[in-house]
Amino acid sequence: MSEGQVDLSQIRGDWKFHMNYVTNAITQTLKRQKRLWDELDAGVRSPDLDEAVQQQQMLWEQLINGSDSNGTIPLADQLLSDYIDACRSSRSICDAVLDKSDSLPVEEFAEACRQARALCDDLEMMRETRPGT
Repeated sequence: MSEGQVDLSQIRGDWKFHMNYVTNAITQTLKRQKRLWDELDAGVRSPDLDEAVQQQQMLWEQLINGSDSNGTIPLADQLLSDYIDACRSSRSICDAVLDKSDSLPVEEFAEACRQARALCDDLEMMRETRPGT
């Protein structure tokens, strides 16, 4: 591995680098979440969670579409708070689906939901540490 060649001090203070990382992580997590949701058996799915998944997808897409010329999503916008709230408020609904079935597909879907919620902490940190704010 070339870890010895990487100067981490060059990226630690790079807010844009970290923001791009978080944005990509959320985008990929939501793609995975949607794919896994679509693959679940109808007997496990719930209309409430279906709505929550769709809302997260829609809000994130709006945030991405509202990116500035540098590709940064609008962090001061209410839309970001709405996205974070949508992720966090789906926890109990997601847990209820997990309680219905402990199959591997359900567990994988639940993990994608957990990841989306966890990344909201990173979004909040990026909003709070944005240079010039």
